[in-house]
Amino acid sequence: MLGKHPDLSAAQVYLFAFTLGCATGVDFVASSMMGVAGTHIRGGIHASPEDFLWSLTSYAAAATVANLVLRRIAQDISYRGFTLLGLFIATVGAALCAVCNTPIELSLARAVQGLGAGGLFTASRIIIQLAAAREERRPLFLGFNTGGMGLAALAPWITAMLVEDASWRMIFVVQAGMSVAAMLLVLLSYPRRVAASLPPWEVDVGGMDWVTVILLGTGALVLLHGLGDLRFYELASSPSVAITPIVGLLLVASAFVHQHRHPDPWLNPKLLFGRRYLVGLGFYTLYYFLNGLWGYVVSTTLQSGLGFTFQTAGKVLTITGLIGFTGLCVFTYAGARLTGQRRYIALGYCMFAGAAWMLSQRMMPGASMAVLLPALTLQSLTTPFILALVAGLTYAEFSVEDFAHAYQFKNIVRQIATAAGTGVASLWLQYGEAMARTQLVARITPFDLPDGFDAATLAHWSALIDQQAQLIAVSNLFALLAIACVGVALIAVAQRALR
Repeated sequence: MLGKHPDLSAAQVYLFAFTLGCATGVDFVASSMMGVAGTHIRGGIHASPEDFLWSLTSYAAAATVANLVLRRIAQDISYRGFTLLGLFIATVGAALCAVCNTPIELSLARAVQGLGAGGLFTASRIIIQLAAAREERRPLFLGFNTGGMGLAALAPWITAMLVEDASWRMIFVVQAGMSVAAMLLVLLSYPRRVAASLPPWEVDVGGMDWVTVILLGTGALVLLHGLGDLRFYELASSPSVAITPIVGLLLVASAFVHQHRHPDPWLNPKLLFGRRYLVGLGFYTLYYFLNGLWGYVVSTTLQSGLGFTFQTAGKVLTITGLIGFTGLCVFTYAGARLTGQRRYIALGYCMFAGAAWMLSQRMMPGASMAVLLPALTLQSLTTPFILALVAGLTYAEFSVEDFAHAYQFKNIVRQIATAAGTGVASLWLQYGEAMARTQLVARITPFDLPDGFDAATLAHWSALIDQQAQLIAVSNLFALLAIACVGVALIAVAQRALR
């Protein structure tokens, strides 16, 4: 039972919590499916990698704007109303994506989808703060994780099935259907606000701080696109590519300077400078950075480096995702009994280091999924320790109103950190593969060439060298990642802010 909503039965409380998770899952699934099926979607609209990147960054930039305006709009139409509005816009965006034929059409449709879905995670999490006292939130988190993390875990397998058996357009049809289903669940289960809520068309749009919207929205788009663009260029030959993310970062910084001077800021910088929050935000940022890096490298390596089919890769990612989801559910109930939380955060990073080191030693042609699965499973089990535990400690001292500011900013940082992780992984693989390929080619002498050497043999050797170079680069990256995670574990033990 919830003290603020005594009219809700236990079953209604769980349905409410599950719906919170489903609303969040609309955002998670949209991002996951796009990442998993990106190659197939790009082929369907005949987009170059650079053009297709806009469909990824437009969604993330629009999501940043959605998180920015969330609290102000929710003041007028309630967080329930904001969720319904966001789901409706996400449905329209997904439907538009399903009928796109060109890269620019998909980029614009994805921006619409991101504007609707991008703020749903933050809205759901704030609703939990508003609806229940601290000691009443555990059942809400269980349902929330079931809807959000459960759907996200299933997304890779569903995506592979849809692409293989139907069409890439069906991915967006399914996303639209999920948004509609989530809207129906919200109408059925969300409690209404006691104070009267305005309809969306009566919100004072003209009175909004559009300077902040323009600065932060443009800055996020430029920054995220610049970070994503790193995967297509080498800094040594195209140093100007580094200018784009720097310009984006300056625009984002100017938005916060403007907010600092604003008499009634949408994101209050003064509330975001507490030591506990900044340390927690640092661990958050690191997690999402690692998550972006890990997701990009693992999915790329499974298919192009180790030769697994798209369907097999999707199935494995879903299996490990479900294992991680199960671990998170167990943590939801057992986590409150843990003492010495810093040590458990460190344990999470040691587990991450172990998973990365295991993979670094198993990057070889012909490696079976049975050899890789233990490492992938271990990494999926780190989420409770390096995300959920940090979340519980970071916001311990925030009031409900201040929590909204803090969580808005956290999810803006989430978009940037994930893109940065992907960009760094891409850059590393570029340089790592180039260096490994040069060393491998240098070892081949005329005496190594077989009799009857022809163009077909040359092509075969070239493919083998490319595969070996990629696996060497990935192995080196995971080895460095393991060392870095051990260092972070030591920092987690030493720090005093989160305890």
